[in-house]
Amino acid sequence: MNLQPLYDVKSRLEQAAIAGTGLLGEDFRLQRAAEGLKPLAGASPVFGKIDAGLDKLLAAPAAARTGLLLDLLALVDAVAYTQGKTGAPGDLVPLSAGNGQYQETAYSQLHPLLEALTTTGGGRMETIRSAWENHPAFFTDYRVLPALVAGLGDSYGEIADQNAKIVKNLGSAAVPLLKKGFNAAGKKEMARRVQVMEETAGAAENAWYLEQLPRAKKPVRQALILALRHDAANAQTLIGLCQTEKKECRQAAQFALARMETDESRAYWETLAQKDMGGAAAAMRLSSARTAAEMTAGWFLQMVERVKENPDMPLDAEVFGLLGRLRTAMECKTGPEVCAAFRAAASLGAALDRDYTYEENGKTKTGPMRFYCRGATTDPDSQRYFSAAMPFTLMRSIQFTRDGGLCALAGELAEACGGGWIAPALCAALLTEDSETAGQRAKELLRPKFKLFGRKDTDTRVILQDVLWGLCWHEGHYVYMVYAHDPANSVKAFFDHEENPVLTREPDPAWFELLMETGGLDTALMNLLRPMDHPVMDKVGKYLYLRATHGKNSGGFIQYVRALIQCGWKDWDGFFVKYAQAQGEVSYYSIQTMLNELPVSGKEKAAQLRTVNDLIGAKRIRVQHGRWPDAQIRQIIAQWENE
Repeated sequence: MNLQPLYDVKSRLEQAAIAGTGLLGEDFRLQRAAEGLKPLAGASPVFGKIDAGLDKLLAAPAAARTGLLLDLLALVDAVAYTQGKTGAPGDLVPLSAGNGQYQETAYSQLHPLLEALTTTGGGRMETIRSAWENHPAFFTDYRVLPALVAGLGDSYGEIADQNAKIVKNLGSAAVPLLKKGFNAAGKKEMARRVQVMEETAGAAENAWYLEQLPRAKKPVRQALILALRHDAANAQTLIGLCQTEKKECRQAAQFALARMETDESRAYWETLAQKDMGGAAAAMRLSSARTAAEMTAGWFLQMVERVKENPDMPLDAEVFGLLGRLRTAMECKTGPEVCAAFRAAASLGAALDRDYTYEENGKTKTGPMRFYCRGATTDPDSQRYFSAAMPFTLMRSIQFTRDGGLCALAGELAEACGGGWIAPALCAALLTEDSETAGQRAKELLRPKFKLFGRKDTDTRVILQDVLWGLCWHEGHYVYMVYAHDPANSVKAFFDHEENPVLTREPDPAWFELLMETGGLDTALMNLLRPMDHPVMDKVGKYLYLRATHGKNSGGFIQYVRALIQCGWKDWDGFFVKYAQAQGEVSYYSIQTMLNELPVSGKEKAAQLRTVNDLIGAKRIRVQHGRWPDAQIRQIIAQWENE
């Protein structure tokens, strides 16, 4: 049946609804369309009803036409809707593998994401991140996945890296797309493709990695070499690459080989260690392979034996460098050999806590042989002698592995040696014991009845600071905001930070008591604060108030205010004045920011600032940076008074 007359009637009725019904009787096009519908009137009752409606509309007086027109148009629309169909010419074929899946999602919903993936300009990264967090299924859609893979070459590197991490999280489904159009001689976009593939498909694509390698150039070559670590059959190939490649590509081969469990790889490391033990240890860092753990621990024990045989052996830059690499290589490794190495380190005591000699500008100099523990900073607590650096290394290993053997070892060494070895034992308790048991363990090891210290207060403060360093309340959990830095990341096109260690239980209030009792660790205490209904919060509030208003302290004004608010503190009368007097100075550039944090009225802020202004005028409080413009200060006071 030819339904074109129906659509002609529909079109003319819509035009009449727009133009109005005043000229409806003279609309010859509508009359022609009505004549064309006559042959269909006998074919179906509904078409007969439309025909009768048209006759009635065209014959009706002007005043009655509006209602008749709308009723007839509604009927025609309904009939036309029932005749609709979807489809396209041609055979129905499935989507190509790896091009994504069909999602029941309107294009209008996908449009912002597709635009962010395929265009340039600002604001795109947040659009992509938000879509991934709220609608991860969007990225598997056949319209989005190809754009996401193409986005690995985005001109904005951070977006390209974010896209790579998303593709990686989607699994191996995108592998065909990653292979499509791959160029082994390409740049970082292609390296990202390789890294996504090898971290999702692993050894399943080993033949492809080997096939691409001969024509690959940096950085794609680095990524392909590192990918060979997934298949033990590549050991001999990697050994050859260690000998023929240069710089970053040679590093990639060594990092790959260090993550293997083969006789060939073990033989390679044994040979290399005879010539360059430090270089071999550096390649083993953060490798969890059993071979890497055994060999690193073995080299470390060899070094300990050297010291025991000759306690007064000269310490030079070479020994310093080797000890540093062996120490960091031990991090995050587990097993009986590793435990034996830590016991040996503890048995050395302070034998290596000495100065070493080094050459500088043709002169021989001496300096303390200290190792970085909290990163390469000038913070004195970061640089530790060997006897204090090794406990810190054990603690880091426990944080990232929670290995039962290491946790038991930490308790053993804390009981036997005390001092710095208490920190890993307390960290193990926090991560693996229930809250009350961990709190009781802290009391046992840190209170005076446990006689393991020389200078008690100093040692206790350092141990508490180490155990709680980086631990804070974050998004509903207690999290150690620390990272284990894998050197293999240096040859990757992008990398994800390891997940931060998370406490499965909340710390017992005993930790708050210990921090207040020890003193001087206000930042660590404030980091632990969270919304809680416990009597200890009243004590913490009083403690922090006194710390903020009496003498110099380790936290800033805003940190103290926010911490006191969390404690439910109510007494803010003169708080800013007391803080400024305790510090002895104040900065014009920060006063508004500081006072805006106070949970008090504008008039109270103005009163406190006026008092500070008077104290500055009387030279009882100093001004930082020498600038304190009286006119602007009075203007700020006036603004708050008028709130």
